[in-house]
Amino acid sequence: MPVPVSLSRFASLLGIACGVMLGSVSFSAHAQPVDNATTTAAEEPVAKPADSSLEAVYQRLRSANAEDMRVLEAREREYARQRDAARERVAQMRARVASLEARGRQMEQEFESNRVKLDDRATLLRDKIGALKELFGLFQQNASDLIGAFVSSPTSLQYPGRDVWLEGFANRMKETTEVSSTQDIRRLWYETLREIQARSEIVSTRARVYSITSQEPARQDVARIGGFEWVATGRQSGYLHWDTARQRLETLPRQPDGPYADEIRQWASSTQEPRLVSVDPTGGVLVGLLLQKPTPPERIQQGGLVGYIILGLGAMALLLGVIKILDIAWISWRVARQQARLQTPLSNNALGRVLLVAQQAGDRDAEFFEITLHDTVAQESERVQRFTVFLAIISAVAPLLGLLGTVVGMINTFQAITLFGTGDPQTMAGGISQALITTVLGLVVAVPAVLLHALVKARGQAVCQILQQYKAHLVGDRLQQMHDTPTENPFQRVNPSLESV
Repeated sequence: MPVPVSLSRFASLLGIACGVMLGSVSFSAHAQPVDNATTTAAEEPVAKPADSSLEAVYQRLRSANAEDMRVLEAREREYARQRDAARERVAQMRARVASLEARGRQMEQEFESNRVKLDDRATLLRDKIGALKELFGLFQQNASDLIGAFVSSPTSLQYPGRDVWLEGFANRMKETTEVSSTQDIRRLWYETLREIQARSEIVSTRARVYSITSQEPARQDVARIGGFEWVATGRQSGYLHWDTARQRLETLPRQPDGPYADEIRQWASSTQEPRLVSVDPTGGVLVGLLLQKPTPPERIQQGGLVGYIILGLGAMALLLGVIKILDIAWISWRVARQQARLQTPLSNNALGRVLLVAQQAGDRDAEFFEITLHDTVAQESERVQRFTVFLAIISAVAPLLGLLGTVVGMINTFQAITLFGTGDPQTMAGGISQALITTVLGLVVAVPAVLLHALVKARGQAVCQILQQYKAHLVGDRLQQMHDTPTENPFQRVNPSLESV
């Protein structure tokens, strides 16, 4: 049946009709007649106003009412359709819920039945295991022990995957959820025997070796020496590191100091007679300790600034000592040549200059003669012993600088202890190393400096002693001449030598 138009809807339609009527009346009142003669052909025709009569308004209201009725009927039909579809879905859901509830009750019954069966099977399993439980415990313990041995063994490169199987076997033995077969027990025995056999063999092969400077592995010729370690036998021979975590071969940062790398090279190149090669029985621990041992450049670097100063002084002492030894040797050689020719003194050596001064002062009195020779010998002695005092200074300063480095190192150590405590010894390693290294460097420099100073001083004093002897003889001859005592030529009588000194 048709739905009547609501009061509000009717009021809105009546308001629209009144507005249309008022608009048409206003338009008619303001419109002015236009002469047909004055209009042009270009003007467009004016649209006819809407009919504002009561009949026309009534017809428009009636058509709008009919349109609203059609819309409402269509919405009512769509609602009815959706309602029927929803009822149908509700019925389907109820049927599905009933089916699932029935399935759930059935599964509960099956679960209870399976639980009873599982308890019966567990009881049967315990009855079958019985006394074998202790045997399975022994298998589990042996398998657990072999996992660590196989992982750390170098033979794992040739026989990978053993640890995975052993872990699964140990878990089955531990949980006793199933009876192990004889095949598993035989494999445990087989893996143990294969490991024992592999540890007694020396095997050469090609394998991937990872470098610490490159992520890509390189295939190299390697050899396994029993169960100790892997070594590279190619052009770059040396020890290799077996990484137990990644199960791969890696190169060492550097080879340990000593004859070890040469032994491996000779052993790899030998084809006839057997050669000895050093191995690490601890599986790489000793090699790691050798690698941690600092090299001489690293030890010098640990000394810090004080260490470099001590080494600089040591280099200066060595250079100065060598120069002075060569200089005194040259002076001694010239003095020896002058001793062989006392009649012709030369000015290119210390003894010749002393003899020339004695000849020039031959007519003067004995006191002036002695003073002149004394000054000349003193100058020559000073020239021979020149810069020797620096060797003594360096030999005394080097231990003091070593002590200074020790104090600085201990200060750094105590500061590290204050900040980090004593739990981590690595925080104190730097200060302790500097404290010890500077002391060692100071002694290493001081001892040779003392020896060089003693050697240079002894050689210089030997030359100076010859000059003093010639001065004493010349002064004695001059005093003897003043008393008019005939004597032989002093240059022929006085002839001490370096060898006699």
